[in-house]
Amino acid sequence: MKGKIISYTIIFFVLVLVFNQISQMFEKEKLKNIKYKKGEIENFIISGVNSDRYILKGKKLIQEDGRFFISTFNLEYMKNGENIFIHSNEGVYNTSRDILDLIGNVKVVSQNLTLETDILKILVKERRAFNTKPVKMYSGEMETFGSNIFINLKDEMLKLENVKTIYRGS
Repeated sequence: MKGKIISYTIIFFVLVLVFNQISQMFEKEKLKNIKYKKGEIENFIISGVNSDRYILKGKKLIQEDGRFFISTFNLEYMKNGENIFIHSNEGVYNTSRDILDLIGNVKVVSQNLTLETDILKILVKERRAFNTKPVKMYSGEMETFGSNIFINLKDEMLKLENVKTIYRGS
């Protein structure tokens, strides 16, 4: 009788071990089939240094299908001792096309000039920006209004159509 109990106990433990191994194999197979769809970070700060320095802040960053959706986009960009601040309600970065769309209350502030518009599309690798919406640029005593802005950041060239400028002397 004692021998049967020991035999059944050994058989039981062997079966548990076999089922455990089979279960682990299935889990590994299922894990291989899992694909990452979406990532989300709240209240983030990203800083980086390449030829220039930058700090990107936002309320929410969502990565999904090759795009980064950024809520409350705030970028501080430092180049040649000058700080440039870029703000918008939302930013969408398409990784495959290397395009950053700034949407809603876009504001670009540099040392001498502030630019405001509703939408600004930036071709990151080509270092160009443009839109077809109304644009307001201003500094100390001057305000300029226009549309269809084109900015070549590499050559530091800005083109604006349908321009109206108001100058107020001091």
